[in-house]
Amino acid sequence: MFRALPGLLFVVLVSVSVAALAGDGGRVGDSVPTRLEAARAAHARGDLARAALELEAAIVDLHARVGAALAECLPPPPSGWTAEPPETQGLFSAGGGLSVSRAYARDDSSFNALLILDSPAVAAAAAQFQPAAALPTNVRRLHLGQDDALLRWDATTRSGEITLVLGTRVLLQIEGDGIASGEQLVEAARGWNLASIRKLVGV
Repeated sequence: MFRALPGLLFVVLVSVSVAALAGDGGRVGDSVPTRLEAARAAHARGDLARAALELEAAIVDLHARVGAALAECLPPPPSGWTAEPPETQGLFSAGGGLSVSRAYARDDSSFNALLILDSPAVAAAAAQFQPAAALPTNVRRLHLGQDDALLRWDATTRSGEITLVLGTRVLLQIEGDGIASGEQLVEAARGWNLASIRKLVGV
């Protein structure tokens, strides 16, 4: 059974979403304000299924825009490597949020860069950065500029990952497989445009 949001709460949520779009310049072809107004109207007449449909469509559109902006902040491919187009995915089934990823390859070596925004996975990863956190023997702490990072490297499998957390909202990770050393992961991670990510998401 559907349960209606309290009328005032629903109006506030939609109004906040519309206000947030004001900074988007009211660009031509922007369907989100129309979707939000349609959701509010559907909710007012008790058509909760239509309201949910309109809100979901607005979220998908917003995720696409945010994902496209964040994709510009992904590391460039290292010299001699190829990169697939970035992929954006809503994390509805994982507690909410958004992920942006990109795959890189060279011969039998591969990287996968992943940015996760506003997901429970961010808090879970942040716990590993606490000074008292116990880390596996193949994980070490390091600095990328002013940011802390965790590097896991397994020389036996020639695989590992490097992880950063920005504030409480952003998780950055690069996984590597078939690579020569953990330093390749460190160099790849230097390609994140951290300043632009912080500006885009406000951390």
